[in-house]
Amino acid sequence: MNAVQRKRVRTVVTFAVVGMLGGSLLGLLIGQIDQRILLWSSIRGLFVGLLIGVAVGVTEQFLLPLGSRRFRFFTLNALRVLLYSAVMLLALVLVNGIAIAIGSRVGLLEGAGRYLFDDRLTRDFMMAFVTAVVLTSALEIRTLHNRGEIWRFLTGRYRYPEEEVRLFLFADMVGSTALAERLGNLAYSSLVREFLGDTSEAILAWGGDVYQFVGDGVIVTWRQDRGFQDAACLRCFFEMVGMLEARTDKYLKRYGVVPRLRGGVHGGDVVTTWVGEAKKELTFHGDALNAASRIEALCKETGADCLASQWVLDRLKLPGELKATAIGDVRLRGKRESIALFAIEHNTDAGTITNVPPRGISASDSSVLS
Repeated sequence: MNAVQRKRVRTVVTFAVVGMLGGSLLGLLIGQIDQRILLWSSIRGLFVGLLIGVAVGVTEQFLLPLGSRRFRFFTLNALRVLLYSAVMLLALVLVNGIAIAIGSRVGLLEGAGRYLFDDRLTRDFMMAFVTAVVLTSALEIRTLHNRGEIWRFLTGRYRYPEEEVRLFLFADMVGSTALAERLGNLAYSSLVREFLGDTSEAILAWGGDVYQFVGDGVIVTWRQDRGFQDAACLRCFFEMVGMLEARTDKYLKRYGVVPRLRGGVHGGDVVTTWVGEAKKELTFHGDALNAASRIEALCKETGADCLASQWVLDRLKLPGELKATAIGDVRLRGKRESIALFAIEHNTDAGTITNVPPRGISASDSSVLS
């Protein structure tokens, strides 16, 4: 099971837990309205919420990605509302049918039939429909923000500038200018949208936050604890590459080319803060961001698909499937001091760092790329 599959399973579990909690609370409310035993109503709601959470989670994580780009926005969301309403209704019929069957000592089918002809069915269906509309809207709105971003905004985190250590991955499409000229604006825009969409799950799977989409590229960021853990900042890039390679046939059929990625990884001290009044945006200020951008730009000159600084490699354990090869000390454009860079690539042997340049290499021996 790869990182994306693990992320999908974790998300389904999260939906199930949230469904159980929400269903239990709603069960308490309905129990109070219907003057039932509150504990029993809460247990009913818990099981209803569990079934709904699992169904919604599986749909969102495994089924929706297969057809999300084949339907128009309104059509897709109308189908989601109808599907989730039906799932909620089925869950209500099943759980309440079982409860009636146990309480009245009748068969399951008779218990479900009694619930279907109960006066409360219409009310429960309307609640399910409204919940499905709200749920679908919330699931769409959440894609406008990184995980936890709304909570940080509401709690005032980063309202005042905070210094912290961050990692950044700059990743963009190779040969985008030529592709834009060959495909034309609409087809090229479609390619970029699919390329960014296909790689997004890899970012989520490795705990990254999308800082910005820049043309045909994306800037991903991590706090240092997440970015260094399991070399997430490096593995994310190669997971993104793998997501594109897995869709080779699709890209060849639609565009005649498979997008290739190049990336640069660096980090350091930055200031994190919210900026803007007409539109709030969480932003990062610091030299690490500029350096990461320039490291990514050097991929073209060095021929590497992914470059990472020694600052990054000194702070993480290189996983077995990756290999780091030193390309020497490089003075980045606009910088006085040189920086040691490494080409990162897949490796079947144990994680290795080869051709490590000696510390304190003289400026005359370093490469200067600008």
